Amino acid sequence: MTYDAALAKARWAELERQNDLDWDLDAITDRSEAIAFLRRFENRLCIYSSYVEKLYSNYSFVIPESQEGGITILPDEQAWFDTFHDIPPEAVEPTGIHILPGETMGHSGLYMKIPGEHRLAGSAEMRFQDGLKLLIRRYRMRDEPFLPLLVKGDLREYEARMPSLHLHRLNVAKLQSQSRLNIEGIKGAIAEHLIGLFRHA
Repeated sequence: MTYDAALAKARWAELERQNDLDWDLDAITDRSEAIAFLRRFENRLCIYSSYVEKLYSNYSFVIPESQEGGITILPDEQAWFDTFHDIPPEAVEPTGIHILPGETMGHSGLYMKIPGEHRLAGSAEMRFQDGLKLLIRRYRMRDEPFLPLLVKGDLREYEARMPSLHLHRLNVAKLQSQSRLNIEGIKGAIAEHLIGLFRHA
């Protein structure tokens, strides 16, 4: 076996071990509830893979028929215009913001739990649409766009009862390798998907 063949074999083995786009549901008490909740976000929020440094806006959830195993996110590799390359991990930042089912507060629809702007300020829980408007205004005051997305592990349990999604965001100031045209394309894709989620939340 030549060095190149050995290297190629090692790379494929490394790829097979990656679970960057697998979500473990074992820690969630009600699996069916978690799946139903997550389904609401399919192709509504872009998903980031740090392993390949790609942002996917066109994907599907693959859910095993058995009651075991996690959800795998399957990007549509044919939709090249919906996949953004060379997104460094340092450009994807946690926000501390959670999306919750309204049932956690006795309501229907989606809600957001948003940390206060200052460390001593309490968090606010509000309807998804109101929360999104607040966040867009808050980031605009900092002269930044609010570009929410998901990464592996963002599905978690809220107060041991209901699933929730923790939002990350894309910091465009850390996309130095991207052209302005590419950045505008990324912003447009995230906004387009958010509009769909806004209308159905």
